[in-house]
Amino acid sequence: MRKIAPWRFKAREYSLKTPALSETVFQLQGAAASDRPCVVVFDERVPSPDRDAGSLRMLLILKSLAEWSHVIFVPFNRPQGIDYERALWQAGIETADATDYRSLLKNKNISAAIVSRPSMGSTFIHRIRRVNPGVRVVFDMVDTHFLRFQREYEISGEATALSEAKRYRKLERKLAQASDVVWCASLEDKLVMQREVPDTRIAVVPTIHELRDPGKSFAEREGLLFIGNLAHRPNEDAVLFFLGEVYPLVRKRMPSVRLDIIGDNASTEIKAFDSEKVRILGYVPDVEPYLRNARVFVAPLRFGAGIKGKVGEAMAHGLPVVTTSIGAEGFGLTPELDVMIGDQPESFAEAVEQLYLRKELWERVAVNSRLRIERHFTPEAVAETINNSIRETGQ
Repeated sequence: MRKIAPWRFKAREYSLKTPALSETVFQLQGAAASDRPCVVVFDERVPSPDRDAGSLRMLLILKSLAEWSHVIFVPFNRPQGIDYERALWQAGIETADATDYRSLLKNKNISAAIVSRPSMGSTFIHRIRRVNPGVRVVFDMVDTHFLRFQREYEISGEATALSEAKRYRKLERKLAQASDVVWCASLEDKLVMQREVPDTRIAVVPTIHELRDPGKSFAEREGLLFIGNLAHRPNEDAVLFFLGEVYPLVRKRMPSVRLDIIGDNASTEIKAFDSEKVRILGYVPDVEPYLRNARVFVAPLRFGAGIKGKVGEAMAHGLPVVTTSIGAEGFGLTPELDVMIGDQPESFAEAVEQLYLRKELWERVAVNSRLRIERHFTPEAVAETINNSIRETGQ
């Protein structure tokens, strides 16, 4: 047994100096993989893949790395309890305390250190360089934060969003320059970062999706579905945009259609829409039944960056998606072949109606979108990029 402390967050940066009272948990592993290359992965918290797409991406990255290396995952927070960490141990992934980073980085077998998100990069990359100047550093951006905030500013006009865009642009450029390789989640993000840091090696590591059974037929399905953590600003804005401007148009065309919204942290404003036709369901531990039974998945994202895990998960289940141009980024999709696109309320509502009512269109999009995931976004498809990007940094 060992003590594991939930570390405190201070001024957008993490402090390693003041651990709070901890809970006692078991740690698996040990020296079982001591002769394998070691990869240490730093992230804000233990992945909770049933709660957000970013966690699912991280979990599948860790599993891919564990195929050939001894993976040690170092979370800064453990907010969800022990069960999520236990799932890592069962997958052969060791966990460690953030305060142990020095001893971890002095491991003679260490192959690389992966630092996920700007908050962790600003805390750890300079420390990693100081402790072990020879270790290969991978900066996993998850998404390009400054691009996301810039797009939010263009929608909202809020000065705070513009300020955050400027701050993150400076920070992300600095962290990328300090790293051996940068992981972007989409080709669009990679192109943006290539302009910012043209001499830095950049690889695209998208969200990763395990292919699912396509489930029920067109006739057996009904209703619209949205899934996403509503504490994430792009998701909250997307839901409010859809409920306020798109759904009324959909209801005029299809008065009986119901919308289910799944996700943690719904605001009071969103909860006010809860009704017989709009079900605000909150956190749901198993979303599979909803993905199998809904006829159309909606992702009306007006801003964001990276690649949208909710869109990929729907496609992996054979559930056709209506989204925006921003929501479709990173997947290489073609409208009316493997996705439906609408960037304005009217065009989005029209796309929902067409996909919901036209069986031939629905089946074409369902089959082709699932095929897109199978070819490019399964663990097997992405593992080569993950592993080669680390190995090549040493060449």
